Amino acid sequence: MRNGITVRDVMNREFVGVSESDGLVEAAELMRSEPTEAVVVVRGSEPIGSLSTATALAALLDGDPGDRTVGDVMEPPVPTISPDASLADGTRQLIARGTTHLLVVDDDEIVGLLTERDVLAATETAEAPTTPTAAAGTGATEAAEGGAEIDAEGATEESVQGICEGCGSLTPELSTVNGQLVCPDCRAY
Repeated sequence: MRNGITVRDVMNREFVGVSESDGLVEAAELMRSEPTEAVVVVRGSEPIGSLSTATALAALLDGDPGDRTVGDVMEPPVPTISPDASLADGTRQLIARGTTHLLVVDDDEIVGLLTERDVLAATETAEAPTTPTAAAGTGATEAAEGGAEIDAEGATEESVQGICEGCGSLTPELSTVNGQLVCPDCRAY
């Protein structure tokens, strides 16, 4: 990724909001009609949670969805990020928090949503990252983003994740099924 790319540059400014009292079936239909990976659950204008497509699908398949509301199955408050944060910071937060999306908030107002797909789209158009040379020899290299140091010896297995070719989610558990790398949720399909 290139230096200087901010969350504001790649975020999705249009997001779908629902109320916690909305029906789960109606929210799922809205998610299907508005191609989105997640909806923001709001109380007034305050974000109180989110509902991803994976969570909605699991809830719809588990029992009688007709009586369930968004509030019954929503995920806790969405992690937030500033629109002025670097894309590298956004990527690190997505990975560290194990989430598919971050709520972009500026002065306590929702201004957009940063998703894994936004990061991937920006990465495709960005310049290739520089690789460390063998002469470095210290185990730490300067990253392309903002001069942050990465210690290869300190990396953990939890930090290694990939993108599911079926649904696009970021996951540490990919398996090859019919020639595609897919997450556990997509293996059953």
